[in-house]
Amino acid sequence: MSGHSSPRRAGYTLIELLVVIAIIAVLIGLLLPAVQKVRESANKMKCSNNLKQIGLGIHNFCDANEGKFPRSTHATSNLELTWIYTLGPYLENVDKIRICPNDPKARERLLEKGTSYVMNEYICEPGTDEALCLHHISATSRTIMVFTSSDDKGYATSEDHTHSRNWFKFPTGAWDRIAQDIQPNRFFGGGPNLPRDQRGAGVSNYLFADGHVEGIPATQIRQWADTGFNFAKPQD
Repeated sequence: MSGHSSPRRAGYTLIELLVVIAIIAVLIGLLLPAVQKVRESANKMKCSNNLKQIGLGIHNFCDANEGKFPRSTHATSNLELTWIYTLGPYLENVDKIRICPNDPKARERLLEKGTSYVMNEYICEPGTDEALCLHHISATSRTIMVFTSSDDKGYATSEDHTHSRNWFKFPTGAWDRIAQDIQPNRFFGGGPNLPRDQRGAGVSNYLFADGHVEGIPATQIRQWADTGFNFAKPQD
């Protein structure tokens, strides 16, 4: 009597396949936040580099114009005299430098010659507590020149500046007015288009008058808003 070996089983059972799929899903769930964090960090660095280039452009503009800062659309009705246009030659006319990679309105703002970054009203528009000349700012390392534009702002060239003088004009509501102007949580802040009262986590990049770029947590901005410190005013 000849012996017969039982055939070897090929493939997986349904239960084994489900277990494998479940393991893969768990691994993806563990890896995805790490991948997203790396992508967010890379975008924050790109944003910082954009702002540094804009800072160099502003300084070169100031050097060629007796220290005077470029204008915003609030200071002149002629768009070609505003900073988006006048800084062009100092930025090799690359519009993408004005667009943050994390900006949910990036495409529209690029098409409309808009910007993800907004000039500080105090340095680009005449008015109270103005500092329209770089040479007149004593604490350049503590004076912010350019902020990250709010998700609430539109796409047009005219959306190129803050309204910093209004932030603390009234006893209450400073945070809401600030978040309408600038985005305090562009990175690691829970995603775009959050209601203003939910933008208190994360961080954004800020360009200072000495040319350095600093990431400031949204919690710090919220604290300044709540304590009445107008961090946009040129510092002594």
